[in-house]
Amino acid sequence: MFFIKSKIKWVYNKIARLNDATLPMSELLKPPFLNVDIQKGCVVSDDTIIGEYTYIGANTTLTKAVVGRYCSIANNVSIGDGEHILDKVSTSSYFYDDPYEVLTQKECIIGNDVWIGTKSIIRRGVKIGNGAVIGANSFVNKDVPEFAVVVGSPARIIKYRFNPTIIKLITKSNWWELSIDEAKKKVAYLQKQII
Repeated sequence: MFFIKSKIKWVYNKIARLNDATLPMSELLKPPFLNVDIQKGCVVSDDTIIGEYTYIGANTTLTKAVVGRYCSIANNVSIGDGEHILDKVSTSSYFYDDPYEVLTQKECIIGNDVWIGTKSIIRRGVKIGNGAVIGANSFVNKDVPEFAVVVGSPARIIKYRFNPTIIKLITKSNWWELSIDEAKKKVAYLQKQII
C-alpha cells in the first residue's frame, strides 16, 4: 500500500500528461495514477485501478478495487476492505495461507461518473453502475444499478437520477470515455437534450 499527497500527485500528473501519448492505456490506469486527484491521508492498494479525472477525498481507503473515470469519492470512504470468511472455525487471518488474497477475493467495481458520499462503505463483491450516487454514511452491500441514488445502512434505492429514456441517451453517449475537453462538450450537449 502507498500514500499519496495531492500536491506531489498534481506535479506528477502535469508532467506525465505531456507524455501520455507514449504510454499504453493499461499503464495510465495503474499507480501512479494519471489525472487523478487523491487527497491527504488516503490509502490505496497497489492493485487498485483508478480511471482518469477521478477525485478521491481525504482519508479514503481503496483495496483491490476498480474505479471508473470521472468519479467523485468523498472523504472517509472505504471501498473494498477485506472480508473474513465466516464459515471457518476461526475468522482470524492468521489461519489463511495467503491472507490478502483470501480477504479480497470478490471483485469491487465502481463504474464511471459515480459520486460516493462521505463516510460510505462499499463492500467487497459490490458493483456500482455508471452515474450512480451513494448517499453519505451509506453501507452498500448489494450491486447498484446505473444512475440509481442509494442511501442508508444497508443502502437502498430511493430514486433514479433520470427517466429510462434519458439514461439510455447518456449511456449510449459513453461520454466518460472521452478526454476532458471532449467530455465537457458532450456533457453540455447532453444537458441541453434533457432539459
